[in-house]
Amino acid sequence: MSEHPTSVTSSITWIAGAISLIVLASLPLGFWALSYQHQIGTISAESQFNANMVADLVDQNPANWHEQKQRIARLLREDDRTQADYPELRRILGPGGELIASSSATALPPPVLARREPVMDGGKIIAYFEVARSIRPLLAETGLVALLGMALAGALFFTLKIFPLRALNRALADLHQSEQLFSKAFHASPDPVMICRADDGRIISVNTSFTRLTGYALPEVVNREHGELGLWADQEKTEWARQQLRLDQPVNNLEMTLVTRSGEQRDMLVSSEMTEINSVSCVLTVARDVTAQKQAEQRMAYLANYDQLTGLPNRALFRDRLEGAMRRAQRAERLVGLLYLDLDRFKRVNDSLGHQAGDQLLVQVAERLLGCVRRTDTIGHSDARHGSSGSTVARLGGDEFTVVLGDIKHVDEISSVALRIITALSAAFDLTGHQVFVGASIGITVYPFDDIDLDNMIRNADAAMYQAKALGRNNFQFYTDDLNANAEERLWLETELRQALERNQFELVYQPKLDLLSNRISGVEALLRWRSPEKGLVSPVEFIPLLEDTGLIVPIGAWVLQTACAQAAAWERDGMHLTMAVNLSPRQFHDNGLTDMIQAALTNSGLSAKQLELEVTESLLMEDSTRSQTTLASIKQMGIHISVDDFGTGYSSLAYLKRFPLDTLKIDRTFVKEVGIDPDDTAIVRAVIALARSLRLTVVAEGVETHEQLEFLRETRCEQAQGYLISRPLAGPAFAAWMAQYEETSLPMIVAGAGAQG
Repeated sequence: MSEHPTSVTSSITWIAGAISLIVLASLPLGFWALSYQHQIGTISAESQFNANMVADLVDQNPANWHEQKQRIARLLREDDRTQADYPELRRILGPGGELIASSSATALPPPVLARREPVMDGGKIIAYFEVARSIRPLLAETGLVALLGMALAGALFFTLKIFPLRALNRALADLHQSEQLFSKAFHASPDPVMICRADDGRIISVNTSFTRLTGYALPEVVNREHGELGLWADQEKTEWARQQLRLDQPVNNLEMTLVTRSGEQRDMLVSSEMTEINSVSCVLTVARDVTAQKQAEQRMAYLANYDQLTGLPNRALFRDRLEGAMRRAQRAERLVGLLYLDLDRFKRVNDSLGHQAGDQLLVQVAERLLGCVRRTDTIGHSDARHGSSGSTVARLGGDEFTVVLGDIKHVDEISSVALRIITALSAAFDLTGHQVFVGASIGITVYPFDDIDLDNMIRNADAAMYQAKALGRNNFQFYTDDLNANAEERLWLETELRQALERNQFELVYQPKLDLLSNRISGVEALLRWRSPEKGLVSPVEFIPLLEDTGLIVPIGAWVLQTACAQAAAWERDGMHLTMAVNLSPRQFHDNGLTDMIQAALTNSGLSAKQLELEVTESLLMEDSTRSQTTLASIKQMGIHISVDDFGTGYSSLAYLKRFPLDTLKIDRTFVKEVGIDPDDTAIVRAVIALARSLRLTVVAEGVETHEQLEFLRETRCEQAQGYLISRPLAGPAFAAWMAQYEETSLPMIVAGAGAQG
């Protein structure tokens, strides 16, 4: 982030050079000065000493002192060591400077350093003694010292420059490495980082995560304020953060909203603090993107309150909305209507077309329910984050829905909404090419007329819904006080039914089928009965729907099939050759283990498959699914006969008669009852028989109770009949006795005894 400090390097070089120059100059100069002074002192002392010696010679022989050549020669003799180091010349001069005596006639090589001292006699100068030396050797020595100084200065320069520079370079390298690490961390950080000048707030730098998140390139943001870019949507929080930083207080994990270049808003946790970069006071800001975390939290909150499939409020939010509506109604003295819906025939759709189709149906039901509530209501849908005083449509689970109608002035408003719902849900649903009809049973309770407790309100609506189902489905019923007793009765029945199979409380009765061509009993239909220890024989109308709703019909249906096959096999061994007809409920039909269960019943009993007849409802065939065709084909391949029960009560076309492997049509008793009396019923029966004959199907008429009905069926060439005129359903032993009696009498006698018992 910074360049190499050349100014520091120059300073170090200058200092090292100056010190080296000082050393370079001071060594030869110092040597010269010291040596020069030494030479001056030496020759001065020699001159003084020898001048005194000449003065002593003069004192001894004032007139002829200069004639004493031998003594003068000794005075002029040079020191051998001095002569070896420095050439020297000694002379005695007269008062006028004339030469009296000299140590050598050869001149000294320049430069020369000389000192002369006077020779005194009686206070008068009579001569001079001079000592002169050549300082050329000194100059040579000084040159050598200069060369040594140069080497020393060079070494010193190298030392003073290189070592500090190395230390500086190491420091700079460490600093550069730190800067690189900071730069790498700065740009590699997954969190956006922004550095701004503290004085004007202008951006100095941003990292890669910042540019990637915001969509702004580095040149687009440098030297600009984040206010110019509109980065932060929360102006109040931005100003508060600035105030904190002015007080030198860091900002930690402040929740703010970042606005990207494209206008997208991101949830961020922002931390800022003051720092100094290159002697500049800056603000370092690190922001963490928590948008995904926030969305996950919102998603969790949504899942806790809304149904994931339909987007409607779930049970928890429904209770909260209902409670709020009841509080508001109490304050405003208004009513609250609670509608509890259960779809009719949803399980058939789910089982026949699959769970995906069932989910599609639930979504479409939710959309229709939302369209049925009043326009002024606020719907409790996925985008409704707050409750309202209007309505809430909720899904409690499965095919159960509720509608809370708030701010109601009159009960008629509730009835209008319920009627719209019944009408809307009665129309066909298109499920990926399959048209299905479901309808709904609706229970209604009104606050505060029926109750003021939330849980009691829900129970009341649930009880009214079961009443609507009991009254034929696809209708709505208001709660009444006696419905609680019915609800308690249903709860008791469901509890007892779950234990009835283990306690052997179920039994089978058999109703014979008469072959109208041969007047012989061709087979029987097995019918389930429940004998409760407390209530005695319970009507199938009461417990069969419960078995279907609770799923108990699957294990109990398996017991029925096994028991019926065992009975038919036993009769076969006794010489009674009869077919055994057993009803299959839609829940059984769509059970994955159905074919295995059928095969096990045949194998365990030893009954031939051709003696077993399975009855399915027309509504089940109306589903016309691939799965239904596959299941029926598998049953047919086993050699089992298949009949359609309650034929004529469906709403679809008759095209399924040629698509499914059917053997028998059973005309519903509602048409047989008025045959020969009601022209429409008579025409229907004739048409069904004619249709069956053309498709080579056997026809069985149910509910035959009069001679006239029987004769009509004979005339129209119906093949089989069953009903009270022939015999009521009988237990196994009673049926065997009845068959023995039948074999000994003629048909007119049996028919005459329409109420025959056995």
